[in-house]
Amino acid sequence: MLVICRLKFILAAATIWITLLLSLPQQAAGAARIVINKGTNQLAFFMDGILLDVFPVATGRQPGYTPEGDWRIVVKQVYPAWRNPAGGPLIPGGVPANPLGPRWLGLNARGTGGSSYGVHGNNNTSSIGTYASSGCIRMYNDDILWLYDRAPLGTQVSIINSQENLNDWQNTVRVTVNGSVPQYEPHLGPVRAGDATCLPVRPLAAAMGYQLYWDEASHFLTLANFEREITAKPGSDRVTVNNQVYMAGKAPFILADRIFVTIDFLERFMGAEICPEEGGRSLDLKLPVNTAHSGLARYHLSLRVNGKGIDLPEELAPLREGRNVLVPARAFCTAAGAAVSWNEAAKSVEIVNRASRVLIPVNGSPPLLDGVVTATRANIRVIDGTSYVNLSFLTGVFGFLADLDKEARVLNITTDFTRVLSGPGSV
Repeated sequence: MLVICRLKFILAAATIWITLLLSLPQQAAGAARIVINKGTNQLAFFMDGILLDVFPVATGRQPGYTPEGDWRIVVKQVYPAWRNPAGGPLIPGGVPANPLGPRWLGLNARGTGGSSYGVHGNNNTSSIGTYASSGCIRMYNDDILWLYDRAPLGTQVSIINSQENLNDWQNTVRVTVNGSVPQYEPHLGPVRAGDATCLPVRPLAAAMGYQLYWDEASHFLTLANFEREITAKPGSDRVTVNNQVYMAGKAPFILADRIFVTIDFLERFMGAEICPEEGGRSLDLKLPVNTAHSGLARYHLSLRVNGKGIDLPEELAPLREGRNVLVPARAFCTAAGAAVSWNEAAKSVEIVNRASRVLIPVNGSPPLLDGVVTATRANIRVIDGTSYVNLSFLTGVFGFLADLDKEARVLNITTDFTRVLSGPGSV
């Protein structure tokens, strides 16, 4: 198919511009690669040497129509216009009668300048998977929209003719969690990196009941549920689980602005049971999610009260619930000089500090400060006999001063009101 410009001088200028552009270093071009197999009408897309996905396509009606060889993308157009090579009116882009669809990736095949052969959309979905074109490669419109945004000018496009199913290049094509498919983004599910199957960690974490935190400044990833807190850094094989250091077989990595981890990472560090199905082409990850602890994430912090370090056992590590930090009420308040007890009559945790007395009902009712209802939420959670309370509540009602150093993971508390702690991490 032929994309025709209205004016010859525009076409000439475009040719000069393309020549100049290809003579310049293309930073993103080396990251993307496309393989098109005419024999099976499939297109494989690679980024940084990793196979992201395989797409169905349509190729030439005759064996010689779609040119085999190694080419480059030299033209990119949004809603390209089209004119039938046999003649006829110019059909503008974006209308139903235009067979090119919403995007055009022009190739320099057979010495052309990117206007004769290309990868594009379609206006006839039934043709995808067949031999139907005059030489171009047709895709579903949703697929070409996705590919267009990830295949820069200069991307290598190899067109081959083989009976090999490109889906066989993928180790695992389907991964579920507890029998359900996670909410992957389009074409960003399981990928093959060398011999390893890797997955985007965010949808997997959500399906497995983990909270995910990303520190842009330090480039550290934290995955946490009630039982575990895992920290890792893309590109590093060092992984910390509940303050214990381990070495990953393959480091997490960033691909398409997403963090990917291996199946081994999910099993060793996140506790998933790996259940192969269909000869290993499908995997089900089994990890029971405790709904009673939903939304809670372990948060290992060093606690210092008035400059003195307080040792908290692993089972009393602070928790995160959204933006709130929950601390074990008895251990925290005792270290801060307050008395903590259980008030059976009121079914409440009772905290007395100097002249102030607080009752925190475990049924979620508003707390009482010296017998008066306070609007400040305590966010109390009772887990295995331990009461966790929102740190901001305790600092608010008792006047404790708290400074959280997120980078050092140190929570400094002072009950000496002559001192003022300040800083960007103050709670």
